[in-house]
Amino acid sequence: MARLDVTQVEGFEQLNAQLKKLTDRVKRTEVLKIFRKLARPVVKQYRANLPIDEGELRRGVGVKTLSARRSGGNPVISVLPGRRGKNDPFYRFMIVPKGTVVGSNKRGSRRGKNNVVPIARDRTLKAMENGLVNNSEKEVAKYVQKQIDRLSR
Repeated sequence: MARLDVTQVEGFEQLNAQLKKLTDRVKRTEVLKIFRKLARPVVKQYRANLPIDEGELRRGVGVKTLSARRSGGNPVISVLPGRRGKNDPFYRFMIVPKGTVVGSNKRGSRRGKNNVVPIARDRTLKAMENGLVNNSEKEVAKYVQKQIDRLSR
């Protein structure tokens, strides 16, 4: 999986110095806010890479925050299709590209053919490597400065 280097955002060192003065829980929530802001273009790209026919699947893509217990206390988010409000893409692993001929209804007949979601994920990761998140760095830098001002009071 591709990882974003948040430390290269302008003003991150100042924010980091302010965060070190706070409790662990507050640190985690502040960093999660930054991660969610940086993930916006990734969510948009992921949605664009999914097929148009599957509306609920496309609308179900969002940012999920992993619990502190599962992540060892570290702030971790993931972008994936899932249940978001009334959008329930429960069938996300059963989708096959249009025109694909599947076998019988026997178990495992779609193995290797239901690759719509992994293909969209791979395209999104490739776009991230090509600088997808660079567009939102200015917005995040402004947000980081705002948080520095708020936390330094």
